[in-house]
Amino acid sequence: MFTGQCPTAVRFVFIAAMALAAGAQAQYPRTDHFDGSVATLQRCVLPSEKREHHALIVSLRALKDPALKPFFEALTRSADWSSRVDGILGLAELSPTRDIDPALVERLASTEDRSTALRNAVGFRLMTPTTIRRLLELPDLPTLDRVVLNAELHRVGEKVDTDTLRAATVDASTEVAALACALLIAPDGPEAWNAFETRLDRETPDSKNLVMQELSRAVLLYRITDAVAPMLRLSRGEAYSAPTRMMVNGTALALAPKAGQEAWKQFAQSERSQSALVRCGLQLLAQTTAIDPGLGSAIRNGEPLVEAIADAIEANAGGDPEAIASALNVVIDRANRQSAEWSVIRAAELPPAQGAKVWRHLLDRFLEAPDNTLALSAVVLESARRLAASDPVGLESLVASSKAEPQVQEILVLALCDAATPGAAAVARRVRGPLTRRGEALAVLAIARGEPTIDDATLKELGIIGAGGGDLDPTLLVQAAWLFARHGGRADEALSQVNPR
Repeated sequence: MFTGQCPTAVRFVFIAAMALAAGAQAQYPRTDHFDGSVATLQRCVLPSEKREHHALIVSLRALKDPALKPFFEALTRSADWSSRVDGILGLAELSPTRDIDPALVERLASTEDRSTALRNAVGFRLMTPTTIRRLLELPDLPTLDRVVLNAELHRVGEKVDTDTLRAATVDASTEVAALACALLIAPDGPEAWNAFETRLDRETPDSKNLVMQELSRAVLLYRITDAVAPMLRLSRGEAYSAPTRMMVNGTALALAPKAGQEAWKQFAQSERSQSALVRCGLQLLAQTTAIDPGLGSAIRNGEPLVEAIADAIEANAGGDPEAIASALNVVIDRANRQSAEWSVIRAAELPPAQGAKVWRHLLDRFLEAPDNTLALSAVVLESARRLAASDPVGLESLVASSKAEPQVQEILVLALCDAATPGAAAVARRVRGPLTRRGEALAVLAIARGEPTIDDATLKELGIIGAGGGDLDPTLLVQAAWLFARHGGRADEALSQVNPR
């Protein structure tokens, strides 16, 4: 073992090492994060059998970034059908009127592609009545699409095409005929509906229930109030199951509250199993229209969860936001996943301060609860997202208190990303430091999404993440890659290198 060295020799070794390092750098140039981010973005235009590119494009659509308009325009010329549809929808989401371009739909090569575009546009509310009427003129439009487009016209208060609907009442699909008959009740009277009931009577019990359930969803979605009364009457028949009756009752509660409450009360009196009482109790709890006081007593059975739901129903009838929030928190305390989900949804209709109390309560309980309450994990992200949007500062202390649960902590930071606001970005900056590698990447992404401009240090970190250095899943990775290019002033350059095939 050497105990000493010549200073000259030490200097020589050091200089030689520096020279070797310099040579290595010359052979292996520093990674260009822009090139890495472009490589990430190019995955959006490389269709695969697993259709992963669709999920990546949907993630970019979620940014609602006007600078992506050229990208979506290019997608409409892609050789891949799903990319073309995504391009049409992406442009519609960025348009001032949130309306798809009918000319782009007409250019789609097949009937199936056009149907996919139309049904997604209806689902995302991306059609104006003018566009709907133009698309109804397409000669090869399937009957289902014609009925759905008319249903959307009805939803927005426009006149439907009765000739088209009358022709659809004899369609081979009972579900399609059912929706057409429901839409004809207001303009034509009950004649078509009565014929539908006769047709449905010839179906098997399983088919009857399936048709009625699908119709119940459609009537609620398109707000076909005139169909509620005949559906309630029909669903009381012996062929219809409890789940079917419950679905019809739920539609009635939303569209015709008085009739719906009466049907709900009859159901609660006849179906006394614990699961049925919980489900129908939550159904009434979720209503934002005025409900009669005293209905909560219809489900009471002494069981703590049911009693908590009944109390929340009474608070809901009273209309006091503070009382409703407090009652929802008690429902959450019963640690039932389904009841927690419905409580989170109902809280969204409360004033922001009271809604935030409910979401914060659920998150606090999740962090403090023993292992056997982990069934609540399915609603943690939803609560965190809602809290991040309404009160991001309220999420800050939760991030700090969740350091022993890194996966939960990452969910909370992800919620700040989804909020995409300056307030959420400010919180993301403050919570950085003790996070996991993925948590840090999510925080940087939250900053990039929420701030109009970012500093050079954050931009550098975002570039590393966009090139694949942050343990993010592909859908978040592609957002980081795009935001790095845009914040760096190289959006046009990036898009010029991302060409749909």
